[in-house]
Amino acid sequence: MGYVYLLLVALMFSLGGTSVKMIRPYFGPSMITLMRFAVGVFWLLLLKLIKRKHFRQDFPSAFRKHWKWLAFGAAAKMAAYTMENIGLSIGVSYGNILTQPAQMLLMTVLGVLVLKESMNTWKWSGVGLCILGIVLISWNGLSLDAFLGDNLPLTLLYVFSGFCAGLFIFAQKKVADDFDILDSNLVMFSMASLLAVFVPLAEGKVLPASVPDAKCVIAILYFGFVTGIGFYLNAKAIPLVPFQMVALLQSTMVLFALVWGVLFFHEPITGWIVCGALLFVAGIVCINHHGKKHRAVPSV
Repeated sequence: MGYVYLLLVALMFSLGGTSVKMIRPYFGPSMITLMRFAVGVFWLLLLKLIKRKHFRQDFPSAFRKHWKWLAFGAAAKMAAYTMENIGLSIGVSYGNILTQPAQMLLMTVLGVLVLKESMNTWKWSGVGLCILGIVLISWNGLSLDAFLGDNLPLTLLYVFSGFCAGLFIFAQKKVADDFDILDSNLVMFSMASLLAVFVPLAEGKVLPASVPDAKCVIAILYFGFVTGIGFYLNAKAIPLVPFQMVALLQSTMVLFALVWGVLFFHEPITGWIVCGALLFVAGIVCINHHGKKHRAVPSV
């Protein structure tokens, strides 16, 4: 079942860009971020109700102990989703494939500098492949002027989104000893919802541009479902499969996202993008090779 869970999670997350494209005609990026968290919290609460899983008795004391890390994780995830949604609103539906290698790079750096994890040839090779893959996708055969003028800012938006997603995972790691993964996600997503509500209010863009159609409503519910339930399924899957397979199966999200871009939006995919995607998939696998301290989590 571990393999099924991981492939299912990769498939679910790969439709994130498609969901944004369906919601964007009616809501701005900040409202998409807010709804993603709010609906995600709803699905997590529903899961707790179905599983009849109560909060631990020491939950209040654990919250007081870790509230700073919980707030930090919430702010990091809100920033990650906000930047990702802005990028998806501007560019192609598969643009967020860049967040996964960026997330992995940040987690590797934090592992070395903060957690004192050792680097080896596999990890250094993976870092190089991830960086090269990001450069190829961003460059996409354009002239230097076009690369620096139009594509680079969008690439940086996704890279910083991936960095913030990595900081969220780091916060999860810091509270993991005192929180169940379901409860820590529920708390951080709830806090992120409270933070995210101020942005559309400040922008004056809370109401939709017009009455949302059925596709938009389904995309909102689905996007929240992926956000809330995807992490939970991923956490359940990791102990069930060999660790080296985790990053490989999660990376299939990249290939799925490219397929959806072609099928649903007829977006162009060049050899540069395919080569870049394959390079950073290989890089992610290399970084995770024999890196059992480094639990990979998908970038959503």
